[in-house]
Amino acid sequence: MYQPGFALYITLGVINTMQPVLQVLPLWAQVALAIVPALGALFAAFGLLLNVQQSRKTNAQARAALVAGCLKGFAEDEEIQKAFYAIEYSEFQYDEGFHKSPQEREIDKLLRHFANLALTWQAGLLSTADIQPVQYYVLRVMRDPEIKKYLAFMANWSQVTGLSEHPYAVLTKLSEKLTP
Repeated sequence: MYQPGFALYITLGVINTMQPVLQVLPLWAQVALAIVPALGALFAAFGLLLNVQQSRKTNAQARAALVAGCLKGFAEDEEIQKAFYAIEYSEFQYDEGFHKSPQEREIDKLLRHFANLALTWQAGLLSTADIQPVQYYVLRVMRDPEIKKYLAFMANWSQVTGLSEHPYAVLTKLSEKLTP
């Protein structure tokens, strides 16, 4: 026969007997039961800090690898080098003969190369501080008056044809954020 009071009494009896069990343990066991979880929490926090530190190092290495790849591609590509030195020595002229010329392909290759880096920056994978090793080259190209004429033409052409913003536009934005 079920007696509600009896079940409550047993439940309370179990609860009441739990406290004395802890008090019956020797002092060293009571201290151990208090310290072990605290030590576990400290080790977990320490592990988390190490993980965060390693993650930051890994991210910095990945960002450096992106910039190093950009520098390597810039230095090893003959067409990109030819285009850059034409700008560097003020030999590049944006005129009517430029379009459909071999030089247009070289200049476009140079601009696309830096635009890819700028797209990575725009996506938040790189900061302007990360781009510091490439900064001189980007600014030298983007501040050239003849390149500015070409970029203005490309921006206008993209707008007239109803296409989205030209990828070189993000390169322009990046160059405005870089400080010499």
